[in-house]
Amino acid sequence: MLLAAVELAARTGFDRHTWQLAWTLTTFLQRRGHWHDHAAVQHTALEAAERLADQPALIHARRGLGRAYARLGRYDDAHAQFRGSLDACGELDDTVGQANTHLEIASVFERQGHYRQALHHAQVALGRFRAANQRVGQARALNGIGWCHAKLGAYQHTLTNCEQALTLLQDLGDRHGEATTWDSLGYAHHHLGQRDHATTCYQRALDLLRDLGDRHYEAATLTHLGDTHHAAGDLDAARTAWHHALTILDQLGHPDADQIRVKLLDV
Repeated sequence: MLLAAVELAARTGFDRHTWQLAWTLTTFLQRRGHWHDHAAVQHTALEAAERLADQPALIHARRGLGRAYARLGRYDDAHAQFRGSLDACGELDDTVGQANTHLEIASVFERQGHYRQALHHAQVALGRFRAANQRVGQARALNGIGWCHAKLGAYQHTLTNCEQALTLLQDLGDRHGEATTWDSLGYAHHHLGQRDHATTCYQRALDLLRDLGDRHYEAATLTHLGDTHHAAGDLDAARTAWHHALTILDQLGHPDADQIRVKLLDV
């Protein structure tokens, strides 16, 4: 019904309501994995923002659409939207907006496997957030930096950055940020051969993600947990975690499901 409300608002000339409704749907559509719907409503929001010639609205709509494109694997389109958002933030001298956009760009590069470029943009984001004294953004950027270090094999750097992020996030009550940071810490502990620490971190992430209803990140953490059990030789536990991840990814229609099927065939 809310998706229809966005379309109705657009058709009847309520452009400000259009982009604002689309914005309020972002968290739900992302966490439930409805990325095609997310892209559709953000495209409608962008058209409304363009009719309004409202720069802040354009920034939000471009960033939302870029995020949806990234989840759909449309990386060139995602980068194009984020470049537009970054340019608009520069015109408005919006430091926090620039920081948020750099963090989104880092996320796209990470998905593409360009980890050094991702790390650069996450570090730029951290600098902008610090300049604006924006603590939530600082914590998210620290986790992003830590995750990039993990993908580059610098696991001690991951622990340093993510532990700083976790302290901030817990202090701020950001449970979703805390969940993704526990996952990053679990990944680092796994690759350092610290199975018990990794398992504990993943379980804390899962508890939060299930409570928040973020099915995509839940599947990602279950996959990581299965990897840890597999590396330790606990094949039954690995299968259980991967089966749960596969169920979620199949329900979301996510292409990562095929990777989980390969893991299950291998054991």
